[in-house]
Amino acid sequence: MAADRHRAPRRALVLAGGGIVGGLYEVGVLLALDALFDGFTTCDFDLFVGSSAGAFVASLLANRVTAERLRETLETDRRTLPRLSGSRFLSLPWRSWLGTVPRLAVTLPRVARDLVINWREALVLDTLASLASLLPHGIFSLDGLEAYVRHVLTRGGRTNDFRRLRHRLLIPATILDTGEVHVFGAARRERTPISAAVAASSAVPILFEPVRIDDVDYVDAAITKTAHAGLAVDAGARLVVIVNPVRPLVCESRGAIRAGGPLAIAGQGLRVVLHRRLRDGLRRHASEHADTDLVLLEPYAGDVRLFDYHLMTYAHRHEVIRRGYRTTVKTILADYDRYAALFAEHGIRLHARAEIERRARRWSSAARRAA
Repeated sequence: MAADRHRAPRRALVLAGGGIVGGLYEVGVLLALDALFDGFTTCDFDLFVGSSAGAFVASLLANRVTAERLRETLETDRRTLPRLSGSRFLSLPWRSWLGTVPRLAVTLPRVARDLVINWREALVLDTLASLASLLPHGIFSLDGLEAYVRHVLTRGGRTNDFRRLRHRLLIPATILDTGEVHVFGAARRERTPISAAVAASSAVPILFEPVRIDDVDYVDAAITKTAHAGLAVDAGARLVVIVNPVRPLVCESRGAIRAGGPLAIAGQGLRVVLHRRLRDGLRRHASEHADTDLVLLEPYAGDVRLFDYHLMTYAHRHEVIRRGYRTTVKTILADYDRYAALFAEHGIRLHARAEIERRARRWSSAARRAA
């Protein structure tokens, strides 16, 4: 296995982050690719790169857990995996929150007294900042996610050890104290469990507590780069398929995003930054590595329904997966000849157009019934 894992990869799959909704969208994209490919599946890529939510999905693919099995896990089928629910991702660190009570009890009277005495000079933001330092390091903990991944990967012939994987898996995370990128799985003697790396790569600041591994604090990989596609390019992959579930919404009516309130405005700002950075990086890779084919799969810019879902929502999983599937199939069919030729250069055949359309209709009907 080690020999296969460290051989130069031909084909790589890169899964970016995007919260719970992003991970669900990626499941839909992977289901579509499995329906499009003839004699090849998304578990057959030589290299997997997963960031944030994409790290969770990539860790399962690298263990040959198919997208279809993952979709079934989101329902009630527990034959292969325990049922996956939103509570796995959003567990409260009760000890941390309870520990703030005595600190707030001591500090609040002093802050209130200072505000009364110096109310003309007092700055509300300064006061709030002094109180924020007493709060836990994140609203939620990723202990539940790490435990779930660890449970899944230590059963059924799967592995929680990077070194025992047949295909390479790279999971980047950001070192909190330096801002540098650390890539779990890059070292031949990687000892960090895959489940811990997934949690580290997913630790969105404020929302989640930083994940500490060997006395180093890690936060979300997307802070430094959107998808880390360069890891696949630098590894020597000649085909890099990037799934990016986060892009800016393009509205036909002006003021629509503003009308959504501060969260909608902040969400759009985040999507603009992440998407612009991704596009700039891919242009640079295409210029510097002309012999590498980059395929970017992402939502339609005008998919108002998809962008209306909060990134951390789980309730609309059926619809999000369905949109990922339909958008990917439509994207490939819209330029079928070019994609068929491109994938063929890398040893991947696409089904005939008529067969893809037949499969898409059948899958969409089944998905609607499940929803």
